[in-house]
Amino acid sequence: MLIATEMNRAAPQDNCIVQTKPYAWRMDFDERQLRAFLAIADTGSLGRAARVVNLTQPSLSRLVQTVEARLGHRLFERGGKGMALTEAGQLMLPRARHLIGEMQAARDELAALGGLRRGTVRVGAVAAVMRTLVADTAGRVLAETPQLSFEMLEAVDGELLEALLTRRVDLVVSSGPLAHRDVAAIGLGAYEDAFAVFCAARHPLGDGPALPDALAYGWVMPGFAFSPRAQFEDIIAQHGLPSPRIAVECSSLEAMIAVSARSDLLCWLPEPLLAPHIVSGAMRRLAIPELAIGRRFILHRRRSGLLPDAACQFVRHFPLQQA
Repeated sequence: MLIATEMNRAAPQDNCIVQTKPYAWRMDFDERQLRAFLAIADTGSLGRAARVVNLTQPSLSRLVQTVEARLGHRLFERGGKGMALTEAGQLMLPRARHLIGEMQAARDELAALGGLRRGTVRVGAVAAVMRTLVADTAGRVLAETPQLSFEMLEAVDGELLEALLTRRVDLVVSSGPLAHRDVAAIGLGAYEDAFAVFCAARHPLGDGPALPDALAYGWVMPGFAFSPRAQFEDIIAQHGLPSPRIAVECSSLEAMIAVSARSDLLCWLPEPLLAPHIVSGAMRRLAIPELAIGRRFILHRRRSGLLPDAACQFVRHFPLQQA
C-alpha cells in the first residue's frame, strides 16, 4: 500500500524524526485498479478499456468509482464521446504509469535472475507480417529457447499502439511509425511486402487492366478506420478518378478474400496473404501499377522501462535493416 505524505518543510536535524502529514486522500489502490485507470485513459472508452483489462463494463465502472471515492476526486468526465481525464486524472496519469512501470521492472529483474528458463514474448503485428516475418522470428526464437512462450496480437496500427501503451504487448511490428512520445522505434525490418489487386480466377478482366477499367467493378474493402482503405482512396483521388463502388465492407481479411474468390468483386490486399489462394488457383493477381504499393515494417517498444529478457530474445532474432 502506498500512502502519499507531505514532508515537514523544516530542515531535519541529526537524530531527529522527520514529521509527516498525510494528504486528505490515500493512494491505497492496487495494480489492478491502476491498470484499469490507465486503460480508460489510453483508450478514451469504457468499452475498449474493458476489453484491454478483461473485465465487463459494469465491473470496470465500479472499479473506477471505488478509486475515485478513495481519492475524493473524479478522474474522468463521462460524455457522449467517451471518457476524458479531469484535472485530477491528468495529475494521476504520469504517476500511475510510473508505478506500473516500476512494478513490471521489478518482476522482469527478478525473472532475469533465473535466466530464460521461462518467460513470455508478447508481440503485436499487422496481419500480413504476423503470418510471415513475426512467425518466422518466433520459430527461430523457439528453436533456440523452446521453454519460452508467445502471446501474439494481430491488429491494425491504431490498436497495436493502444496495446503497447497499455502493456498488453511489449513489442509491436507496424506498417508505419507509431507517433507517440512514449513509444520508441527499435529499427526498420529487413523485409518488404506489397499491396496489389486480386480477383477470382474466373474474373472477366484480363491480367493487366487499366485502372479505370478495374474501378468500374465493385470492390470488397475494409472500413475507413483501417489505414489501407484511406491509402486506397488517396491513390484513386491522386489519379483524378472517382472512387469505385464498395459492394462489401468487412474487417476480416479471410472474409474479404472468400467473397472476392466467389464473385466479381476486386480486393486490394498484401500479396503474402493471397499466396496460398494463387497457388490453389482460386485467385489471381491483376497487374495494375498504380495500385502496386510496397511497404516496410518497423519494430517498436515502449520508450521507458526494462524490456523483458524474453522480448529481448525476439529482438535479437528479428531481422533488422543494417544502417
